[in-house]
Amino acid sequence: LTGRVADMDAINDIAFRRGLFVIEAAAQSFGSKWREQFSGALGTVGCFSAHPLKNLNACGDSGFITTDKREIATKIRLMRNHGLIDRNNVESFGMVSRMDAVQSAILEFRLSNLASTIDVRRRNARQYQQLLDPDVIYFPTEREEEFNSYHTFVIQVDRRDDLRDSLTLSGIDTAIHYPIPIHLQSAARNLGYKKGDFPVTELQCGRILTLPINQFLTEEQVDYVASKVNEFAVTSG
Repeated sequence: LTGRVADMDAINDIAFRRGLFVIEAAAQSFGSKWREQFSGALGTVGCFSAHPLKNLNACGDSGFITTDKREIATKIRLMRNHGLIDRNNVESFGMVSRMDAVQSAILEFRLSNLASTIDVRRRNARQYQQLLDPDVIYFPTEREEEFNSYHTFVIQVDRRDDLRDSLTLSGIDTAIHYPIPIHLQSAARNLGYKKGDFPVTELQCGRILTLPINQFLTEEQVDYVASKVNEFAVTSG
């Protein structure tokens, strides 16, 4: 999430001991690494999004799956194309989930620029980390094992909504990723969880705020955002 890889050592250890497959939900972490291995190559299957807002982005909804298991790759190729072995023979029921050639060509071009895109986003993150006041603002730092591609840069603050309003008045666009945790979504109602079951998650959902970090920002703009966040956090504290 956010361009950060989970602790894959611990996850893979659990999976190995229990005979489980690991599916990486790597939609936000293309180009990220854990112990020098790329996201999407750390589990059995890696699932990526190439939505226009991602670091590796197409011009429409798009995505792809990675695996080194031939059997799984063969099944995925069938499933994405009606389950067709050829024009007239259907091996199993599938779906229409093919990436078109235009999006593929765009992604191939974007891929050639991905390293520089991530470099700029990492530069912006380092600038935030140097400028934001850690006494009143929580922000992520990188662990030794990871390489973060910074799909987003998320801070945590008290009075998050007031800060967001203040930044909007200063011409700074922000977002909340995400205000409602999974266990409180209508889609998860059948799991039986209620408010208060995951207090840390719920607390974070009221404190998180995503700051601009895209590769088109200048150093002066990042400095401006950080100064406005610090100004609010210090005066409101």
